Amino acid sequence: MTDRISAPNVYLYAFQLYNDSDRTDNPLWEHCDKILAKFTYERVTPELVFPANSHSYSEDLLSDTPLPFSTRNPLIEGFVQPRQIQDSYGLCLNIGCREDGTADNINVSFIEQFNPNQALLISGDDKFLGQTLIITAWLTEDNLPDNLDALKPLGDKCRDALFLGDSPPTFYRWGKLFGSPIFEYGSVSDIANYRHLLVWLLCDEKTDADFNTCQEEIFNLLFHRNKIIKAFQDSRQIYHELDSEYSIIEKNMEILEQQFAQGTVLTPPQLLEFQEQLKQLLSKAVTYTRLLRKLEDFDNTIAINIYNYSDSLQKICVIIETDEEELSILNRFSIKSAPYMRSQIAGDLGYFRHGTGLIEQAIASIRGIVEIEQARSDRANQLQLRKSELAEKNRDARLESTVQAIGVGLAAGGIAASSGTDKLFETLQQNHVPAPLILWHPFLFSFLLSCAIALGSAAIVWWRTRPKN
Repeated sequence: MTDRISAPNVYLYAFQLYNDSDRTDNPLWEHCDKILAKFTYERVTPELVFPANSHSYSEDLLSDTPLPFSTRNPLIEGFVQPRQIQDSYGLCLNIGCREDGTADNINVSFIEQFNPNQALLISGDDKFLGQTLIITAWLTEDNLPDNLDALKPLGDKCRDALFLGDSPPTFYRWGKLFGSPIFEYGSVSDIANYRHLLVWLLCDEKTDADFNTCQEEIFNLLFHRNKIIKAFQDSRQIYHELDSEYSIIEKNMEILEQQFAQGTVLTPPQLLEFQEQLKQLLSKAVTYTRLLRKLEDFDNTIAINIYNYSDSLQKICVIIETDEEELSILNRFSIKSAPYMRSQIAGDLGYFRHGTGLIEQAIASIRGIVEIEQARSDRANQLQLRKSELAEKNRDARLESTVQAIGVGLAAGGIAASSGTDKLFETLQQNHVPAPLILWHPFLFSFLLSCAIALGSAAIVWWRTRPKN
């Protein structure tokens, strides 16, 4: 086994969501132009032609597809094929050597020139769906093996040459595709750091012919594959957000249970605190439900793209007249990897939906306590109001009684003063009443007697008309 290969090529498949406002300035075209700047003066952006109101599944975005280019290195050339596919833009960029014998039996390290300064490794924004890199290289006569084990070191060296200076993806599995051995790198279990690479070591002319024939179907296949993985990656972010929210909900429930266990009458500040907690829980319920719906949306996205992936795979089988068993390295993703992702999301949904029940239970409990305490407070306020009203009535009644007593007393005193006190004074003198009274002045006697009658009358009236409570 040697480190020699012939006519190596690298294919970059990259995908990005789009909207009508970012047609020509979509980040994917910017990435493509930056890559091309490493090799040629050609740029893809000025050549793009966007369809008007197209409803087709896929559209080429160049009038002459693909866009070929030559490089400063006479051994290296390539082409660019930009496309619009469903709700996204896609890009197939090829950089490699011609199969005319000029690049036969070269060292595997030549592949380093296809990825200067890691230009092919795109780090996109949230709308970037991901990328797949495919290395194709013809095996030399010395490298034709009896088994795949013997070829794996060569596949690893191709990978290492492309990722020189960066962390390469780990080996995942191997198999055969269109009759030639292929090695897959990048495990879907390491979803946070996922990079997808295929090293395809060609040993059959039919492999190359089938690959060229199925270019469009492979493009579509990788598009749906990357959409599935992107949806699952995003679902992990939602999972962490839900997990954090769920932990907060559980802590709040523990605090509420402790407060409920006290069983004491709530003070006004405590009642206000419960009302504030109710507002927070209602807001939390909206956020939590929104996150659950996002998780469900990602599951639906994965389900739709699994179907589309399988449909593209079936089209390849029809074109090259084979069955899916012969494409097992591609078929495995749709029958094992992607369904595993769905089962993971289903488990997350089953677990986190309990959080909705906890929130509803907490909201119902707090509402019940607040309503009870509010009713109790309202009754206490009504009782206090009735007491205040009764006290006010008593004060009014006492004032009225006092006024009546004073009025009657004044009237009685006035009547007494004007109805013969002089005669009473003379009678007392004639009957020899004790001297102190007789010595009084007639006016003074009349005044005191009137006052006595007034006070007595007022006292009798006040006693009869006073409030009983």
